[in-house]
Amino acid sequence: MKIFKKIPVWIAYTACFLVIISAFWLTFRLTNRSLIWSFDGIAQHYPILIDFRQMLVNFIQHPQHGFTNWAWNIGLGADQLTSFSYYVVGDLFNYLIILFPKNQVALGYSVLVVLRLYCVGLAFLLYCRNFHFKKFSQLISTLTYTFASYALYAGMHHAFFLLPLILFPLLANGIEQVLQRHAVVPLIIAVTITFLSNFYFAYILGLGCLVYVIVRYFDLRTSKSFRPWKSLLSLTAAVIAGLGMAAVLFVPTIMYAFQSTRITNQFANGYHLYPLSYYLGLPGKIIGMGNSFNFWLIIGISGFSLLAIIYVLSHFRKYRALNWSLILLGIGIVFPQVSAIFNAFAAPSNRWLSLGLLPIGLASAYFAEALRHLTHRDLAILAASGPSLLLVIWLSNGGILKLHRHDLVEYLLFFSLIGILLIANLFNWKRRWLQSSVLTLVIVNLISLGIGFYSPNSSSYSKTMYLQNQAQQAVSNYYDQADHYVTPRLNHERTTIGPRYHYQPDQRKNSLNTDYFNAESNIPMVLGTHDIASYLTVENGYVGALEQQVQNNQFTPNNPIAQNDYRTSLENLMGVKYLFLDSTKEEKNLPAGFKIVRNRAHQPRLFPSPNQLVNPVNPNGTIIAKNNEALPLAYTQTHVLTNQQFHRLSPLEREQSLIAAANLPSAISGIKPLHYHSNLRSFAYQTQLDQTNLLTKPEQLDQLPASTRSNRSQPNATYATAQQIKAILKENTDIANQSVQKNRTGLHQLTSDALGNQNQYELTIKNPEQTRNHELYLKLEGITITPLDAAQTAANKANRAVLANRALVPLNQLTAIRNNLTSYDNGSFVITASAHGMSNAVTQLGKDELSNYLPKHQALLNLGYSAKSRKTITIKFDGPAAINIKKARLIAVPFKQNYHRQIKRLQQARLHQLRLQKNTVTGISHEPQKAVLTTSIPYSSGWQLSIDGHPTNTKVVNQAFVGGVVPAGNHRIRLTYHTPGLLVGFIITLITSLCLAGSWLWYLIVIRKSSQK
Repeated sequence: MKIFKKIPVWIAYTACFLVIISAFWLTFRLTNRSLIWSFDGIAQHYPILIDFRQMLVNFIQHPQHGFTNWAWNIGLGADQLTSFSYYVVGDLFNYLIILFPKNQVALGYSVLVVLRLYCVGLAFLLYCRNFHFKKFSQLISTLTYTFASYALYAGMHHAFFLLPLILFPLLANGIEQVLQRHAVVPLIIAVTITFLSNFYFAYILGLGCLVYVIVRYFDLRTSKSFRPWKSLLSLTAAVIAGLGMAAVLFVPTIMYAFQSTRITNQFANGYHLYPLSYYLGLPGKIIGMGNSFNFWLIIGISGFSLLAIIYVLSHFRKYRALNWSLILLGIGIVFPQVSAIFNAFAAPSNRWLSLGLLPIGLASAYFAEALRHLTHRDLAILAASGPSLLLVIWLSNGGILKLHRHDLVEYLLFFSLIGILLIANLFNWKRRWLQSSVLTLVIVNLISLGIGFYSPNSSSYSKTMYLQNQAQQAVSNYYDQADHYVTPRLNHERTTIGPRYHYQPDQRKNSLNTDYFNAESNIPMVLGTHDIASYLTVENGYVGALEQQVQNNQFTPNNPIAQNDYRTSLENLMGVKYLFLDSTKEEKNLPAGFKIVRNRAHQPRLFPSPNQLVNPVNPNGTIIAKNNEALPLAYTQTHVLTNQQFHRLSPLEREQSLIAAANLPSAISGIKPLHYHSNLRSFAYQTQLDQTNLLTKPEQLDQLPASTRSNRSQPNATYATAQQIKAILKENTDIANQSVQKNRTGLHQLTSDALGNQNQYELTIKNPEQTRNHELYLKLEGITITPLDAAQTAANKANRAVLANRALVPLNQLTAIRNNLTSYDNGSFVITASAHGMSNAVTQLGKDELSNYLPKHQALLNLGYSAKSRKTITIKFDGPAAINIKKARLIAVPFKQNYHRQIKRLQQARLHQLRLQKNTVTGISHEPQKAVLTTSIPYSSGWQLSIDGHPTNTKVVNQAFVGGVVPAGNHRIRLTYHTPGLLVGFIITLITSLCLAGSWLWYLIVIRKSSQK
């Protein structure tokens, strides 16, 4: 194409990018959708970007205050720099959000996504220059690299996940500059940007670069100009220099990450191999969307890229290094251990596949170079690839050509591309005709691939994207404007939301949900309500450890606190003063001490929903509960409970002990030790199987729908035989008898009936009147499951068919076998317990959950506080065939006058004249005896304590919070915060900068001058 001789390739890329992105924009315009995902997009990324913009504004207006500080609006409080480093601080694109007005952050969010996507291609173009490809080859490989499914999916869901697609080509370019020209500056710049951007990406990209260097070493070792030891030395020096330049941000970030809640995940979630369905679904994901993206397996390359892979593999010796890269890529996809290693030795997430697009893009460039020189052998192999791929997909789907509805277009374009190559060879097309046809078809292919994600007619992904302007409304109406009432009334206290206040069911396959958890969100961060929860990838490890010590049922690594499972003492300890409640979800049981805020008519004060379709006669919205027993942010305790004593207590005893004393690592001279006496009560109960819907007698068959009892209207009616029905009833009877026997001494087994329906159980408390004024808990220990295997699934389906008078024909049985192969048991389950006015559940997320998978072998369910007695507890479950429980106990925590007196004493022991600034807390202690300064400020080594101006050692109080020892009398207390590692990182960066500047001057003055002589 002659045009390529006249214009730079980046301009041609820009023109093609605009064509493709315009098609995407039109799709979003017609559907009125934005690029903000209704899950993590609105919950994590968008609120953080809003807060980051304000952070930039504050720095510009008051640069003397510094760029980093302790942020009181992030959950219980957190370091803003390190908390945001994973998301926005190191992402240079986010600094452009300052150019958008406050009310246009949503627009800025989308613009930055497109800008990142554009820079993906520019980075790959820069990398391609190292191999001297023709302009056409650079253009087409860049387009296929930029618009692969990974970028299209990641950009929609996690915008900053586009960064690896930019950074890896930059790093690879820097490596090539070292290997080919011994120039280190490009690599130093790339490494610096990488370590600044995101420590998680830096880890993944570091492993990717290590593999890249090894492969390139074996490729270049026979070259006379290649000097391995000099190259290795230059590479090492460049990496060290780049890391040193980024140390100012990287050092404090990595220090925080290593003490976060993220370092406890099980390696590869326990997988040795992926489920069979994962491997069977692989062929369908290559050039199409395939089925769901479980384990973050996103391939979806263009048809041109697939042909390029086939071409270079068929010329193995010529492209040996590239082919070994592709083989390693294929091996990595197969084994979960590889994904786990790339995912910091945690869950088997295939996010690292973004690195695989580089060798695929390189293969596309080589294939584009060879288009005019394809042999008959090449064409035969390429022509056979299409039918071969469809055959493999047909076999992997059990003899059915089951394709995603949009994938039909992808395969049509794939075969069209093969057809063009065959026709061009047959009729000896001119180069410009061939290149024009291929480029046009590739652009159409990439547009089609994107529309597969963005159009609701093609997939459901676009339906999960927020409508235009909806994100801004979601933030402002998060509390139905009730926050305007609450925030002026907060005096260093905090808030949380009630059960099911914000609930978003997860529609993913193989994922069980319960509506007793709220959707995690960072929206409160920008509304000033000081919600105790935060939704971040790295959370304070001390707080997470406390939540696990007291067995908070809602704990997850992303959100360790959540709503504290609505436990009274935990809410008090963390200073929760207000509870936002959904007026349509009647909650009879609030935590002890919480009272509904009422209007002058003594009715709950309602903040109506902005939804205009709500019946005005019976409006709904938000109501508020106020807690008068929230503990102050900082107060003094006169008793100490050591870690040794604390760890000997049960989870509930640990929680209650923190009201009576301050927990410290060791005893303190002059402060009384606490001799804790438990006031918990255990209740005896009887377990009964609810047989209301369990078919064990012939007369119960009348309960079946009439349509299943008579098929007389059908000419070929099928009827169950007496023997078949009797066998099902007997099986259910045996299940009931076994359940009674198993549960005679307590709740030990939850099981399903012969039809696969989960049975329901009731726990009857023997002395229900003693549960008054108590918070009731169900404690489960030794939880194991009996998976629902393929044989049991088939048997349940056969029994249902019998009672439905429906014959199981061989084809249906074959379909059942096929379905069993493509589905799998991920070990998830839900156990729901319901008492009078309160329901709760323990949810075991499946092993395929990549962010929050935690094996649960025990649970502590809060069934709420009530002034009234509770007699029965209903138990349900979902998921496996059966759940076995080693021990189940009913435990109650009393809230009587002694407890309320303790709370009052601690409230009176608050620091007076308490003032909070960005990095400072000041107050006055009036304790007449030596005591422990106790706070609910998350512990960090960055906090420094001074008493009357004299530095004093800080201590980890109550497992999670910062505190110290205060002498008797009146004392001025001051807590000052400095980001841990920031000074060290700054010094490292400064020294590195000076060394690099000195090296550059040495080069200019000595080396370059001597070479000119």
